[in-house]
Amino acid sequence: MHKYLSLFLSLSLVWCKPIDSDKQIAKYNSEDDLFIYDDSQQSVIGVSEFISILQDSNALLRDDLVKKVNLNIEKYINKKKKYSVSKKRYDKGTETEDGLGRKVIENNYLINNAETWYMWGTIIMILPAMPWIIESQKQNEIDKEIRNKGYYSGEGANPEDYEKMATFGIKPGVFIGIIGWIGSQIKLGEKEYFIEHSSVQKPKLSDALLEEEITLLILAYNSL
Repeated sequence: MHKYLSLFLSLSLVWCKPIDSDKQIAKYNSEDDLFIYDDSQQSVIGVSEFISILQDSNALLRDDLVKKVNLNIEKYINKKKKYSVSKKRYDKGTETEDGLGRKVIENNYLINNAETWYMWGTIIMILPAMPWIIESQKQNEIDKEIRNKGYYSGEGANPEDYEKMATFGIKPGVFIGIIGWIGSQIKLGEKEYFIEHSSVQKPKLSDALLEEEITLLILAYNSL
């Protein structure tokens, strides 16, 4: 359901641009981090919306643009991710005596990303059970149709053939989760960071991409 909803929203974003679809972007304003259309200094589009439209319209781009556009977008996204990590650290920090920034002390554990271990543990638990789950759902539909119509003429289901497999992943999945939890409790030491006040600024597109790379994105947008 969520998959189809996301697809619908993505298509809607592309189709529901009646005002701007015939306009061409003239330039990027690095000071305001906005793209300006060629008809008015007041007609602008934000970087986030601009990037979203390019991503959702990927299939409409020329073959020679797709790879370069995706690469440039990835560079910008990675820049934002680094900023997000730095901002979280900065928010947890304490002011230094010289007032130039904040000092952040983070604990370093044997496993610092226990959530990844939990995720893989869950996947390993579920994967062997998938054939049984699918066949069981088929059987439920068959039983429902028999109750409603009194007969069923389609292909049968055999959940019993996969019943033993359904539990294969439980022990290793739980074991992986336990390792992740134990590792996240074993402290190895501390890491200290110094973050200057001036370094914690939300990145603009121009902070991640060169002028010619931004020009390429504008060319791709205007070709849609």
